[in-house]
Amino acid sequence: MPRHPEPPSDEPLLFDLPLEIPDRSRASEPPPEPRRTRAAVAPAPAEPPRPVPVKTAPPVREMEEEVADDPMDAEHGVEIGSRFASGGADLLVHAAVTVILLIGSRMMGIRPDLADWPAFALFLLAFSFLYMVVPLAFWGHTLGMAWSGLVARNRDGEPLTFDQTARRWLGSLLSAGALGLPLLLTGEGRSLTDRISGSATYRT
Repeated sequence: MPRHPEPPSDEPLLFDLPLEIPDRSRASEPPPEPRRTRAAVAPAPAEPPRPVPVKTAPPVREMEEEVADDPMDAEHGVEIGSRFASGGADLLVHAAVTVILLIGSRMMGIRPDLADWPAFALFLLAFSFLYMVVPLAFWGHTLGMAWSGLVARNRDGEPLTFDQTARRWLGSLLSAGALGLPLLLTGEGRSLTDRISGSATYRT
């Protein structure tokens, strides 16, 4: 008897099965969550700039009171008696040096005559220049000024320069040559020596 072809079955054949075995564990896992990106951090608002305090100038009256209370103010004049005492003490130092010079010449057997006085005068001028300039430049006073309690400074209270000390020495020579008359005319203000040197004399 002839064979009739068998009807196709619904079962899959061996070669029709999938080669990969499905992983049941993966099927039970939840789907991965989408990656969250970090939100951009907004910068903190900048603080407003703080107002800078402005220093106001003090009133004119307060400034005048401060200047008036300043002991180095040029308006605080020195008494004429203190100036004369200072100059007299410095003259005594010069006189003592002159006497020592004459005694030393006699001890060496030298008898000075009128022809030798220019040399003596030149020596005294050199001594007077060093005696005035060096102490004024370094300490602001000579021996006579220190004894009288006086000091010389710039108008702003700074120490004197060598140029100013040299001009003070010249002013002192003029005052001594005029027998102290410029001091009497000046009174308690700035003396001729102060004006020539651009300085002022104060009390310590």
